[in-house]
Amino acid sequence: MLVHFKGELRLYVLINQFILNFCILFTAVSLFFLPFRHKKRISPKSPVSIRLAIGLASGAIAMMLMFNSLQIDIARVDLRLVPVVIAGMFGGFLSSFTTGAMISAARFATTPAEELEGAIISTVVLLLIIVTMGLFRKYSKPTFGNFQRMIIAGVLYSLPAIYFLTNGWIVFFKIAFIYTVANLFGGYVTYRMLTEMRRHFDHVKRQQRLALTDALTGLANRRRLDEVLVRAEESNDPYSLLLVDIDFFKRVNDEYGHDAGDDVLQQLGKVLLSSVRQEDIVGRFGGEEFLVYLPDTRIKEAILIAERCRYEVEQHTFSARGQTLQITVSLGLSESAQEFSSDDVLQQADKALYVSKKDGRNRVTPYERSFLREA
Repeated sequence: MLVHFKGELRLYVLINQFILNFCILFTAVSLFFLPFRHKKRISPKSPVSIRLAIGLASGAIAMMLMFNSLQIDIARVDLRLVPVVIAGMFGGFLSSFTTGAMISAARFATTPAEELEGAIISTVVLLLIIVTMGLFRKYSKPTFGNFQRMIIAGVLYSLPAIYFLTNGWIVFFKIAFIYTVANLFGGYVTYRMLTEMRRHFDHVKRQQRLALTDALTGLANRRRLDEVLVRAEESNDPYSLLLVDIDFFKRVNDEYGHDAGDDVLQQLGKVLLSSVRQEDIVGRFGGEEFLVYLPDTRIKEAILIAERCRYEVEQHTFSARGQTLQITVSLGLSESAQEFSSDDVLQQADKALYVSKKDGRNRVTPYERSFLREA
């Protein structure tokens, strides 16, 4: 709601209008920037689509502020400077230009013909702010100090325009003081709010990642693997499972100690990761057992991947607390089928692993139905 003011400007009217702007600014920033919580930290080097989205979001916020500004003579005062600086500091020139274009288009669209002078001057000031911010951002980081410096620069650019578009020094001084304080405060709170939102979402993601990650190896843990298997069963897409167990791992712990055993587990995880495809998921299933989920993979291809894993482990020299040693692994393979649940497929891989151990270890064994009779 654009408020036109004629006659004597009362200070409380100006303050009330900026309080309304504060409410709009903080609420809109919280809502519009929520979709970016899962994105990497946004910078002028982010993908064009992300920077454009930041510009559009900031532009929408600025337009909401402008539609709720206070018009004195032909000047409009509000907090639109803050989203312009947000766009420039985080998204760079593309974002700030997008925001500026939206503001100018809205300003001209809502300005009567007899007040076009105000729209023209505000657009020129906006362009100066964007260019200055683009040059400054090129050589600076989006710190709180730099953010506030850009707010100050924007205020300094805006004050002469406000004076030119209003009648009288008394009115100007009232506007200038509240406008400066409001923008500095708005910039301070908005930056802190964005920073805290990012810190909170990063913390949540870190906790979620830790909840699904094995602390020792950094691989997927049992919980993550269970989730993967549940999704695979629900989607009914084909997959294979590869269950890996270290041969005679107890000897490693007995001869070299449990810390050395942990070293071996960590290195084995890396060897398995480097031996499978990018889309495969390697996780620690428990103790010295690892599970590899092979999506969209039939048994013949899975055997080749399993043999590659077995060979790479056999050829790798493991380092454990200053000692070097060789280890081998036994592997059991199973393939999904429509009549089997994910638990069934996992049990089949376990039976195949048991056969690998029984038949001499350091080998790959695909599951066969005959294993049921042997059991």
